Amino acid sequence: MTIKSPRLGVALGTIGLTASEWLDCAGELAQLPIERVWIWDHLMGRGAPDRPVLEALTLASAAVARHRSLSVGTLVLDVTKRHPALAAKSAATIASMAEGRLAIGLGAGGDATEHEALGMAFGTGDERLALMEETVGIFRAMLEGDPAQRVTRRARGDAPSLLDAASAPRPIQHVPLFIAGDHERSIDLAARAGDGWIAPTASFARGIQRFRQASERVGRTALTAIALQELRKGESLGETPFGRDPQGWLAAQGATGADCAVITLRSRSDVAQFSAMIR
Repeated sequence: MTIKSPRLGVALGTIGLTASEWLDCAGELAQLPIERVWIWDHLMGRGAPDRPVLEALTLASAAVARHRSLSVGTLVLDVTKRHPALAAKSAATIASMAEGRLAIGLGAGGDATEHEALGMAFGTGDERLALMEETVGIFRAMLEGDPAQRVTRRARGDAPSLLDAASAPRPIQHVPLFIAGDHERSIDLAARAGDGWIAPTASFARGIQRFRQASERVGRTALTAIALQELRKGESLGETPFGRDPQGWLAAQGATGADCAVITLRSRSDVAQFSAMIR
């Protein structure tokens, strides 16, 4: 059996770059043969408090407006940081500018310290997973269907309910929703209600079989599986498996079942290195 090489994407870090630097990097990446630039969702950085940290949805909006050939996505939007209806409204607004170039990655949150520092409820693992499921439902209700129809959605547990909510304009083109996480509930939710699943390469191979089997059970076999290669603290791009052998690394991700492989870049030097490797 021939294994197709996965599509290549980039996760561009939002910590340590000014807005101008980040947008310049995104513009350089837009000239390369990549699928899209994925945007981190952090509101604080560890270390120096004056180090810049840029917000994901604001960057997505600026990026699609400035770089007309660039596709973007959130990797991943923590459902614990924003009211889901507000996040869906922001996504609809960006989609109205992006013309099919926006994807949303959603996750159950993974930084309790950041939440505590900013006065945001983090919740238990079960609470966050339940909120993620409700958030997917709210996104679907507010981004799809007839914009003349108001949205009423009774949530379970502590998740917000919608009561006769107006949601217009709605995107003309479908906004893909990708569910991130290696928890079984995250994988099953991605198969049942998402357009695909995202997991770090360290846990991707353990979850891909469950994702494919769950997708087949519900008759949704065209979903996208995305493997994310993270950078360790202090690790340069050249030190990663991708940096040592880009084509070999991509082939290895394809062999595990990834449809798309995403490499993390943190700095302008990472972007320059990456550009030289794939041109």
